Amino acid sequence: MIMFNRSQVIGAEFPDDQTIRFNGIQVDHIYSMEINMDVRITDGQILTIEGIMKRYTTFVCPQAVPVLQTAVGMSLREEGWQRRMMKEIGRKGCEHFAELIIECARCLDQARLSKAMWQALEKEPDLDQQQFMQNWIEENPEYQN
Repeated sequence: MIMFNRSQVIGAEFPDDQTIRFNGIQVDHIYSMEINMDVRITDGQILTIEGIMKRYTTFVCPQAVPVLQTAVGMSLREEGWQRRMMKEIGRKGCEHFAELIIECARCLDQARLSKAMWQALEKEPDLDQQQFMQNWIEENPEYQN
């Protein structure tokens, strides 16, 4: 029996009030790679990015690491950003890196919501979490997109 398994793990932390720092890891039986990326929360602009190729198939793969710098300055909130990411990073560098960036971006607002809820629960442990989420989503329309 042939089996294939790929795992992607995305972590997020907040080094300050304006920045979210992502760590994305993708591992399967062929590839193992990681990205670290700082994103400005207000507009989704990528501030810094680095990539690490731990396991890959050809000698060409590591040449995709410097291509990641093309993503610096891109916004994860602009129209068509996923298509642009696949074109600029995926085609010119590494599709797996582009996929990791996209997965990190999908976690941007979820991480913001989690942080806001955590802070609210610290102040008010009996908080109605469902009502808090509804209010937060209404106050943050970018989350709805």
